[in-house]
Amino acid sequence: MIDLMKAIELFINRKDKFKKAEERATRREVFFKEIAELDNNESFDADRKRAMKNSAAQKLTGSGLVTYELVDYYYKNPNFVNFEIIAPVVAFWDQTLIKTYDDKEQIIKLEFNRWAYRKEQLMALSSCMIMLLALWFFFNYGHAAIHAISSNLYISQSIVAIAYCILLLGLMSGFIFATFLFLTLMDLKRLIK
Repeated sequence: MIDLMKAIELFINRKDKFKKAEERATRREVFFKEIAELDNNESFDADRKRAMKNSAAQKLTGSGLVTYELVDYYYKNPNFVNFEIIAPVVAFWDQTLIKTYDDKEQIIKLEFNRWAYRKEQLMALSSCMIMLLALWFFFNYGHAAIHAISSNLYISQSIVAIAYCILLLGLMSGFIFATFLFLTLMDLKRLIK
């Protein structure tokens, strides 16, 4: 059976593959050039270099959550190719990780904080279930709710039905978002090696 995340990725990336690959290569070249310039620049102190490297990593990935150390860890890891895509996903779930650093302040190992990871799994799963139950309830009792609101508030049934549909679309969007978060959390096990 095909993995849902891979199916979504195929759908999103079905157009302009070469243009995106070219843009990714350009961003990588700029990133490595900036890092090399920062490493060779002796006039900056260590804190300023770290801040500038973090900014370069954030420009590369497009996420403000990413640090240079995380991008560098996935760049040096031979199991992953698109480090600039993986780093923001892992950075989003940063509170579930335990990072081990070497003497040069670089990440050498990522592990799960089991309690925090289980808590996030439970929260994500419960969010999905609550949204699903709310959708089921509002779909099953929609006609009765529309009729009750329109008769008690003396509003046209068509206006109430339109507002009800907007509510259902919002709930459906929330369910899709919660499901996406849950799936990325489940995929995190594969990304932590």
